[in-house]
Amino acid sequence: MTTTTLSVAEVLELCQPLLGAAAQTLRVFPVGERAGEEYGPEAVARCNEVLAAIGSSYGLTVPRFVSPAPDRPSSLEVALSTYCDLEMGSWRPVADSSGEWVRSAGGPAGLASLPGRRRIEAEGVPAFDAFSAGPAEPAGPAGDEAIVLVLPSGVPAALFRPWLEELSTDRLVITYENPYLFGSWRSLDTPEGDFAEETALAGALLTAYGLRRAHLVGICGGAPVALAAAAEFGDRVETLTVLHPDLNFGEGVMRTPFQKQFQSVLAGAASGPGRARETLNLFLDPNMLFGVEPRLAPFILYPYGDVELFHRYAKQNYALMAYDANQAARRIHQRVLIATSRTDRMTHPETAHHFGSLVAGEVTVAERESGTHHDILIPDQEIYTMIRAFIGGGRA
Repeated sequence: MTTTTLSVAEVLELCQPLLGAAAQTLRVFPVGERAGEEYGPEAVARCNEVLAAIGSSYGLTVPRFVSPAPDRPSSLEVALSTYCDLEMGSWRPVADSSGEWVRSAGGPAGLASLPGRRRIEAEGVPAFDAFSAGPAEPAGPAGDEAIVLVLPSGVPAALFRPWLEELSTDRLVITYENPYLFGSWRSLDTPEGDFAEETALAGALLTAYGLRRAHLVGICGGAPVALAAAAEFGDRVETLTVLHPDLNFGEGVMRTPFQKQFQSVLAGAASGPGRARETLNLFLDPNMLFGVEPRLAPFILYPYGDVELFHRYAKQNYALMAYDANQAARRIHQRVLIATSRTDRMTHPETAHHFGSLVAGEVTVAERESGTHHDILIPDQEIYTMIRAFIGGGRA
């Protein structure tokens, strides 16, 4: 392995949400330019010995290496294999390794582990995990200020570790995961898809951390929750930022074909486990990866690893997409930052502008001429600088 690539253990650590959620052991194989590499039975067996040793040594869920690629891989397996190819390169060093390889390669570097893990227990909502980075007492006149990242439904918080690190230089930064989709989700009953509970989780987070000056940042599908929380908790929220927001203002306000179709698909999958199973097969087709950034795919596909998890995700995410944001938007008095792109084909930029027109307070709109919806999920210093400048009181 070279210093420019991640080790197998590090890649597997980053992909643990997907690997752990998958109902069956996922297969991994050479893809892209390396798809033609030949691995005999001994080489395949050696790769699997190394994977098993890594899993045993570091407590990781591991895939099964196969070569050549199987005839009908799932989208999960294609995404995982492509990610491995991008991050660690060829499997040849693993196949040719000796028994010392696992020990000399070292363990996971903590790339996927999030700092400041805290279990939040509050009345009326299931216990859930929150994560934080930055000073214990944020800069400012009182230690009750923090940036709160409200993430897209079903996307693991591990993907946003760079956000925690980059935004926490002078303020506490907090995020959290929905208990029905993460952690010990199997121990909870299937959710009803109650949007009010989403807002309650955000409120429980503000209370647990004693926040009276929260800067809510709703990312993509997290925007409805951030918007509703800003309206409901009023003076406890100082600013609201929505990035490529997936908001619903009813008939007459533009939504993309993707939004309409995806909401319809979620409605069917949310109706029952049987429909969820039928719908899940569509998402397991590798063709659904078209246009998805390869380094995001293993994280975005997390909810599709298990039919029960997908059923829960459909109920939760349908509630977010169906939420009528009109009333909450008119109650917003905080300063608001809206970021979008003219070429976002997933969440319509005109919806973002319509939201800004309903807000009574100061609104800043940052609109790029081009860029995809998933760009906002890729670590970007320009985005971090924009958020910091806005929260600090300047123009983004």
